[in-house]
Amino acid sequence: MKKTILILFAACFLALTPNMTKAQGLDFDSFLEAGIDDASLLLESYLQPAFEGFGFGMNSGWYNTAKPHKFLGFDISGSISLARVPDSNQFFTLPTGLTNVSLTNPSDTRRLPTIFGPNLGADDLPELRFTDDNGDEIIRISAPTGLGIDEDIVPFNAVPVPMIQLGLGIFKGTELKLRYIPEQDFEGDGGVKLFGIGVMHDVTQYLPAEKLLPFDLSVFLGYTNLESYVNIDEAAGQTAEFNANAWTVQGVISKKVLFFTAFAGLGYSNSNVDFNMLGDYSTETSTFTDPISLNYKNAGIRTNIGVRIKLLFLTITGEYAIQEYNTLTAGVGFSFR
Repeated sequence: MKKTILILFAACFLALTPNMTKAQGLDFDSFLEAGIDDASLLLESYLQPAFEGFGFGMNSGWYNTAKPHKFLGFDISGSISLARVPDSNQFFTLPTGLTNVSLTNPSDTRRLPTIFGPNLGADDLPELRFTDDNGDEIIRISAPTGLGIDEDIVPFNAVPVPMIQLGLGIFKGTELKLRYIPEQDFEGDGGVKLFGIGVMHDVTQYLPAEKLLPFDLSVFLGYTNLESYVNIDEAAGQTAEFNANAWTVQGVISKKVLFFTAFAGLGYSNSNVDFNMLGDYSTETSTFTDPISLNYKNAGIRTNIGVRIKLLFLTITGEYAIQEYNTLTAGVGFSFR
């Protein structure tokens, strides 16, 4: 039974493009030969940039101006965010705490690619040695390679995060933003659903001489949740589940000149991502139930700048967020004040 980590990666809504699914993955069964603890440590390091980048990307694309819609004004928009993987997260060293996995050649100083590292051949990868609890060798395999995203998909290494949302003006300088994808079933292969809610509130209305101010100023709070799963082997009851929560709070300022609007934000963002493999998984020597449970948390200051072009009802937006995974977002939509 040979399965690759890419079938798991599909659960996080990222490997839904044909190019990514062609990449060389990871033989999960071999990793389980080392036991659950070692397999979890290796997978945690290997998948780190995918899940962390997704968390950062979920907090992008919320707004393109600091001026909320008027009452019952609305917009609908779609965006794609690319959370750039730092160079330091394209490779990893063997985690401390491993008991049954080691380098076949202890003097090999090459680092191991993460899933968002380069797509290397076997000759360019360190070899790993797996042993049982008695120290007897079970198997030797090349370290897993990366997807090589920046080689043939995008010009830099990034985690893609698509999003669709609606903005609606409600009352007293307040705008409600909604992100929603009803539960989708991928013909029995898996499913995904998404919900997000955000609120933008104009604070210039509380300032003296608000109508004379040359800018718009608002506060924004947004939350997004994504739940996804993939059937690894439906007949065997093997599934992978992915749950991501992200929220951000920011002060937003913008200035409109003709059909151009420049905007910027400063605040705090947080993300929490869980990944679980459920079911029974058998190796040559053992059977493991629900073997993998990973969690990734990130929080920190988020600064973004951007520009919106509005032509009648059409809006085109570009945004760049400065954070641990710097994120580029492009969007298009229709806005009716």
